[in-house]
Amino acid sequence: MKINQFNSSEKILHYTNKIDYFINSYKTLIVTELDLTNKCNHRCPGCCGNNENNAELSKEQVEYVVENLREMDNKGVILSGGGEPTISPHFEYAVKLLKNAGMNIGLNSHGMNLNDDKCNLIANNLEYFRISLDAGSPEMYFKIHGMKPHHFKQTLDNIEKFANIKQKLNSKTSFGVGFLTSSITQEDMESFVKLVKERRADFAQFRPFTGDTLDITPKIKYLRDKYEDSNFKITASYQKYNNMQEEKRGYDKCHGMFFSTCISADFKVWACLHFRQSQKHFLGDLREQSLKDIWQSARIREVYNNIDCSKCPILCRNDSFNKTLDKLKLDITNSEFL
Repeated sequence: MKINQFNSSEKILHYTNKIDYFINSYKTLIVTELDLTNKCNHRCPGCCGNNENNAELSKEQVEYVVENLREMDNKGVILSGGGEPTISPHFEYAVKLLKNAGMNIGLNSHGMNLNDDKCNLIANNLEYFRISLDAGSPEMYFKIHGMKPHHFKQTLDNIEKFANIKQKLNSKTSFGVGFLTSSITQEDMESFVKLVKERRADFAQFRPFTGDTLDITPKIKYLRDKYEDSNFKITASYQKYNNMQEEKRGYDKCHGMFFSTCISADFKVWACLHFRQSQKHFLGDLREQSLKDIWQSARIREVYNNIDCSKCPILCRNDSFNKTLDKLKLDITNSEFL
């Protein structure tokens, strides 16, 4: 059972060729967050997606994106949002195209729209699948997802459905259920773990709401001691929890934007998934430029030089490997004496 350890600061060092491209301004892209649609049938009060418009990639646009990602030697694609990826009419087509192009695929979903066909597709093609439940009770589910008790039950049933299909197919897809931690949700952490373990997911994953600095690592340790076994793990974005009290980032450039990007459902490319639709973070429109042209453009350098990292959300996705990459620019005395 392969479970993501969320150690981005170490993972980035694995891609020595991409770091060389970074130094020489070439094709650096490793992972892309791809929004197939902005449509979503949940009503999360704290939604960080882009559901103010109903943009949706066409079949032809999906084909173009995949071909561009292949040309950039992109390694992984996260289908997320935006909106809810599984309600895109081209969800199945996109998964098959990406898989045939040799890219590894992850999926973040609210899990309410699963059926047998989607479960089989996911289990046969994806590296990881995470359902965002974020609650251990119908009451908390309503607070976080804005949905009713029968929707909560339906999602729990779908978690169990996918676990059964995964087992039947002997699938290697890493299957977990996510929980966003905050002062509001912390009371549901244990009941959440119980529900997830009972339905035989591979792991429960904790991560903080963007901008929330509640440190729940002692609680996670308690839950791991009580509920983990050989078939069920509890994991977390530990680098984020460990860095919550840092006063300074330690870097002033978002180096990570060259390695991790976001393509939104309106066919545009952004420097950061946290700033979809922010003109300061706009890299290019795929109606007008290829991804390769965008990466070689003056615009990407302009964005890189003008992003004010002090205004970025704490614990952003790029934070941990920004700290690692920032060391590349240090002036080292006697570097030949390791």
